[in-house]
Amino acid sequence: MKNLKQLITNYFLQAELNLKNLQINEIERVVHAINSVRQSNKVVYIAGNGGSASTASHFATDIGVGSLSRANPIRTISLCDNSAAITAIANDSNYSVVFENQLKLLGNQGDMFIAISASGNSENLIKAVNLAKTIGVDCYSLTGFDGGKLRQLTRGKNVHVETPIGTYGLVEDAHLAICHVITDCLRSLK
Repeated sequence: MKNLKQLITNYFLQAELNLKNLQINEIERVVHAINSVRQSNKVVYIAGNGGSASTASHFATDIGVGSLSRANPIRTISLCDNSAAITAIANDSNYSVVFENQLKLLGNQGDMFIAISASGNSENLIKAVNLAKTIGVDCYSLTGFDGGKLRQLTRGKNVHVETPIGTYGLVEDAHLAICHVITDCLRSLK
């Protein structure tokens, strides 16, 4: 059996290294993009699967509800939160289009879509990004591991956490920290 203290120490050392290796300019780019969407009175859509779905919901709440005191709040929707829509789409079509079909219904030119994925290979997020691009929705992503297809699809608009494949907790921890710092930055902007 491995030494638990060593496992814990190693986890936190890797988490710290992941945060230190983030590209600040990539995060700053997302902040400015969200603020631009806010100023245009457009909508930010966010989605992910599993733990990333929780991060998407949390992030949408932080930047949306957290901006209600402003004259022009950030309009946000987590595409993970409407269980009736998700299950209807998954049942009537399949799970690979649950985000794509919601964007077909809701998305408009000038809106923004943020896909959150540790692997970067979730088919439903890839399909949503492809659809979003065709309707004029600007696409960004948060990825981990090697970034997968999602990182390639959102080149130049991606915040990447380079980690060994399979280290979901470390990626999800970093993604949540990124979302929190973006929220703090947005609160500081006019």
